[in-house]
Amino acid sequence: MPKPGKFTYEKKESFRDAFYFIIVCEGQNREPEYFRFFDGLSSRVKVVPVGNTDGNSSPMQLINNAIAKEEELDARADRGDCVWFVIDTDRWRDQIRELRKECNSYSHWKVAQSNPCFEVWLYYHVAKMKPEFADLDKCNKWKPYVHNIIKGGFNPEIHPIAIEAACANAKENCEEDGDSPVPGSTQIWRLAEELIPLIKKDLDALKDRFPSPEARL
Repeated sequence: MPKPGKFTYEKKESFRDAFYFIIVCEGQNREPEYFRFFDGLSSRVKVVPVGNTDGNSSPMQLINNAIAKEEELDARADRGDCVWFVIDTDRWRDQIRELRKECNSYSHWKVAQSNPCFEVWLYYHVAKMKPEFADLDKCNKWKPYVHNIIKGGFNPEIHPIAIEAACANAKENCEEDGDSPVPGSTQIWRLAEELIPLIKKDLDALKDRFPSPEARL
C-alpha cells in the first residue's frame, strides 16, 4: 500500500435518532484511533471508541467501561444502539471466556476477538491471504510485519477507508476454534459487517474525493 498524503474531512453532526455504535477497546491508542476515523463520517451513526482506563485492559474492566459509557450516553438496545468489545487473545484467554458469558446477558453486546492482536485486522486491509511466517500467534511478529508491508506504517487518518476490503479478506481467512479465532484470524469483520451499511453512502463519497490512484487503497 503506498503512503498517501494526509487528508481530512469535515465531521458531520449526528441526527438526533442516530445509532450509538460503541466500541470498547482493549488498547488505549491504536484501536480507538482506528475507529475514530468513522465517527462523523455519517449522520446516521455515532461511532464511540472507548479506550482502556489507566492502562487497565482486562476484559472485566472493559465491561465496567462499557456500562459507564452506556449510562453516560443513555444508550439502549431497544433503539438500535450496540456495544462491541475489540479484544486481543494474547493476554486474556481465560478472562475472555468470562467476557463472552457476560455478553450473553445482553442482546446488543458482542465480542470481536483477534488472535493474537489487533494488527491482524490491520493486515487484512492490504492482504488477501494469511502471511506465511511461522509464528502467527506472536504479537511481536505481527507488529513489525504489518509496519513493513505498509509503506510508512498503518495510518489511522487514511487507511481505515479500506474497511470493506479488510472485512472481505478477514472473513475469507477467519478460522475459529469454538467461539475464538485461531492464530492469524480476527472476528472484527463481524463488527465491520454491521458498521459498513450505516456508513456506506458516505464512505463511497469519501473514496471519490481521492484525486489519484496513489491515494486509493
